[in-house]
Amino acid sequence: MSVCDPEIDAEHKHFIMLVNELNGAIISRLGIEEIKRCMRAIVDDAVAHFAHEERLFKEWCYLNASEHALKHAEAIQYFHNITEGFERNGTDYEWIETGLKVKQAFIGHLLEEDLKYRDYCRENCKC
Repeated sequence: MSVCDPEIDAEHKHFIMLVNELNGAIISRLGIEEIKRCMRAIVDDAVAHFAHEERLFKEWCYLNASEHALKHAEAIQYFHNITEGFERNGTDYEWIETGLKVKQAFIGHLLEEDLKYRDYCRENCKC
């Protein structure tokens, strides 16, 4: 799943680790506060990661940078929308379901969107 940039690859690995923590919290039924903490860590990590990717796109003169940045903005808005209503009064089941949605959406972005710039980077950057 390498995208041809060691820093981004490391960020993706860290992200997968956070997702695994969320999975562990859900499977172990560690409680809503731990699930919330894991989800916040994933969203915070994604925001920082997306910003880093977008800076690199400028350096690389990536042709689809605007389109990819729009996907980032949509993803962040989606995560905020699905977690917003549960912050104060979501049930255990709703938090677990929301956590799974967050995980699925981020993994989907990584597999569908990030691998698109990998080919560009391989052809145009010094990998």
